[in-house]
Amino acid sequence: MKKILATLLAAAGITLSVYATVQTDYDAGKKAFEEKNYEEALTYYQKAVKENPKFAKAYSAKGETEIELTKYDDAIESYTKVIKLEPKSAEGYYGRGAAYASKQDYKNAITDLDKAISIDPNDFEKYEARAMVNYELGKKVEAYDDIESALKIDEEQPGPYLLRALLKLGDLKFKAAYSDYRLYKKVNKKYNKTHKDDNK
Repeated sequence: MKKILATLLAAAGITLSVYATVQTDYDAGKKAFEEKNYEEALTYYQKAVKENPKFAKAYSAKGETEIELTKYDDAIESYTKVIKLEPKSAEGYYGRGAAYASKQDYKNAITDLDKAISIDPNDFEKYEARAMVNYELGKKVEAYDDIESALKIDEEQPGPYLLRALLKLGDLKFKAAYSDYRLYKKVNKKYNKTHKDDNK
């Protein structure tokens, strides 16, 4: 009995030790990412997933870093791992959709963004991303709808106003486009001030 207990305690010790190492690497990766040291962040995330191949959060962070480094195929692979580990991960589908969009594979981007929104229909960023992809595909009605959905969730974000201005400009609605552009400038100024104050 004592031998079994000792074995179990030893195994638990190894598990806790590995967990601590993985968490340390993950936290170091986050810090490096926040400081825009993307290559360093990627190294830490790679170590974290090597130590724990089931750490979905680390794969997601790795994918986000790979997008920043324009390693889009690697990012797609990382987010695919997230989806395999957590099939209902809205962030997994959103991240992979963003990676597809970055490499101008808009068909796969839309498929993943549709899935992300179906899982989490209350996230501003997902609608904004899909609006941009629909814009690139020339799907104006769908882009307008996504912009409206995004603004219903958060009207203090500047991006949708600029995108809507571009859509209206394309439709030769110059006055309406200018009105949205002015809104964009106003909201963007407020947004930048708020985030500057938050970072103090």
